[in-house]
Amino acid sequence: MVIRFLVVSCVFLVCVTPLYTRADASSAVRLSPVIARILSYERTLPNRAGGSLDILIVHAANNATSASEAAAFARGFGALSRSTVQGLPLRATIAPYSTGAIEAAAATGVDVVVVCSGLSSSLAALTATTRRRRMLTVGVERHHAVSATTLAVLMEEGRPRIIVNLAHARAEGVELSSQLLRLAEVL
Repeated sequence: MVIRFLVVSCVFLVCVTPLYTRADASSAVRLSPVIARILSYERTLPNRAGGSLDILIVHAANNATSASEAAAFARGFGALSRSTVQGLPLRATIAPYSTGAIEAAAATGVDVVVVCSGLSSSLAALTATTRRRRMLTVGVERHHAVSATTLAVLMEEGRPRIIVNLAHARAEGVELSSQLLRLAEVL
């Protein structure tokens, strides 16, 4: 009887627990167009971006999982290279995270930073730089938006989930439309 109860309890927990609470390499390709679509709802983008929408995908150095996620996001954004967001062609690059990489990206006109997994301990320093440089940040884990990034885009129960932190958006100088906010979990 006790064993049966434990089996039923475990099955129940598996069924009601979200399958993913973050993006990963397998979902990153699917989430890239979601992120591009989200950016079409950012009101200040046309004024902040130059002649193109430049995205930097940062990953944790010496972390294979993080690097794999970054490569998958790059492939996903690469598939959108003929698309435009608010009339701007989309370009994406990858770099291992460092404050210097963010500064260099800002100097070359990067508008958006996608933060891969493995960077939790670097979020405060990363967003201090992006906020000063007015770069929009997109995390791939829920806690990214809770603690630092403007957005988090992840897979949950096989579906994309969007989380918006309005305080972080204000700090980055980002203005998101009410249409997007209706689709997202707002913190």
